[in-house]
Amino acid sequence: MIVRHAQPLLYSTTTRLSATTLPCSASALSANRRAAAFQTPLAPRALFSRFPVRRNLAAIFIVSSLHRAASSSSSDSHHPTQAGRREPLNMDPHAYTALPIAAARAMAFMQSDDPIIRDPLAAKLVAGETHLMNGANVEYMSMRCLLGDELVRERHAQAGVRQVVSLGAGMDSRAFRLNLLDTTFYEVDKQGLFDVKEPLVADVPLECAARRLVVGTLGEMDLGAKLRAAGFDSAKPTVWLLEGLLPYISRERMPQLARDIGALSAAGSGLWGDGFSQTSVDRGMVFHGVAFESGFDNYAELFRDGGFDRADVVDFTGIHLDRGKRAMRIDPRYVLTPATTRGHGMCLMVRAYKSSKGRDSEL
Repeated sequence: MIVRHAQPLLYSTTTRLSATTLPCSASALSANRRAAAFQTPLAPRALFSRFPVRRNLAAIFIVSSLHRAASSSSSDSHHPTQAGRREPLNMDPHAYTALPIAAARAMAFMQSDDPIIRDPLAAKLVAGETHLMNGANVEYMSMRCLLGDELVRERHAQAGVRQVVSLGAGMDSRAFRLNLLDTTFYEVDKQGLFDVKEPLVADVPLECAARRLVVGTLGEMDLGAKLRAAGFDSAKPTVWLLEGLLPYISRERMPQLARDIGALSAAGSGLWGDGFSQTSVDRGMVFHGVAFESGFDNYAELFRDGGFDRADVVDFTGIHLDRGKRAMRIDPRYVLTPATTRGHGMCLMVRAYKSSKGRDSEL
């Protein structure tokens, strides 16, 4: 049944991901790093290793997601209790999806002596759910994480951005690792997520000016009022990170969220997010037991209508890692329009900018 669900989401082009492969190093350093961080036997790359070097990114994401969802179908789905193991983690299902993302970042950090994602905190943010290492979607999550990091650094350098808002922040660790000592990070998520996260980071030093928690449910909360109450200044440029968020926003609420973000964004602001085409989501997509609510073929139009003067959508097939320069490279041939997206199963990257006196980088 899993294969029948996943197969329609395959699309004809394949992605150049050989450069993003994060091999499991045989060195003692990498092995010790993994063992020390997780305090558990080294986890196999069970699912991921079955894909060839040239991979279809949507297929990787969906098969991995459905595989994990299927393995979580019992009543004690998240962490079955066995002799010598702790009780299952009591966590909202949506909030729980942040943990496999942290597990992927942790694997990326520990699998290499020269990791692309330097996130030593990620293993801690798995919150003890170390079984999530099995089949961790390392490549996609690493690319996604690095794209968000790059936008933060780019806007900081080129547009003077000193405030970053992570919507549906989950186990985001940028406030602890990007070394932007003049920048305030706002993390927006539900109370249940922070109930798990905050004890894990209580003794971890910040690498930013401040970290503010904004509690609420997107689509139900007054985002502007909550952010301003935490110190956010809508007269100053902002980086908005929607990492892993877009598929969980309903079709009815997405246009309003785009307008809310646009109204809170001064010139120089930038936005990054990832999502899927409508065809992908309509065929059924589930991540660790939580179904995606929406996919769009016109994300760029939504954010332009919301107030961003420049926006584009890129098929992830055209995004690859330049390992030598430790940077993501985007092939402009894979920039999409609604017409080229419609009817296709695609994993998408969304970017939007408000111009700032000609200092913005080219899309």
